[in-house]
Amino acid sequence: MKPAFFIVALSLVIANCLSARSETINFTTREISLGLSLEKAINSQRMREGKSALQSLTVDLNKAQLIYSEHILSGLLKSDDCDHDYKVFRALQQLVETSPKSIAVAIPTSEVIGCPSSSRGWSPELMVRLWMQSPQHNQILFEEAGRSNIGCQVMQRRGQTAALCTLWVPNT
Repeated sequence: MKPAFFIVALSLVIANCLSARSETINFTTREISLGLSLEKAINSQRMREGKSALQSLTVDLNKAQLIYSEHILSGLLKSDDCDHDYKVFRALQQLVETSPKSIAVAIPTSEVIGCPSSSRGWSPELMVRLWMQSPQHNQILFEEAGRSNIGCQVMQRRGQTAALCTLWVPNT
């Protein structure tokens, strides 16, 4: 999906949440489950470190998160690269910030990416351990204050797995 088309699609999801509930997202049940397991693994580590657990996203914000994640993760897995255009993340932020308060209860502020790697042996716990070894990822996940919500997604294609988690702050 081209970034411009993605931005339009994302804005439609946020602006028309009720009708957007029927859209399809190309994640398998296993990938959705792995994303939830990744959220749990991050929260378990946060609690071991004396930090509060992050809340899951609301249904409407999760829909936007899934569309965003699908765009980013499919691009990473197609390119076998671990870089992406942050303009799309900024567009996600702007669209959520300008949505009705009843939808935009939290705003995405940062993200961490698990680069494409072999699906064999990949697990949410391994991903968290790898992020903890990276000072930048560790800071985003476990040290920055004010985070309230998290949305994680995993995608597996052609024997490769990639992951993405966005961290959110309350929209006050």
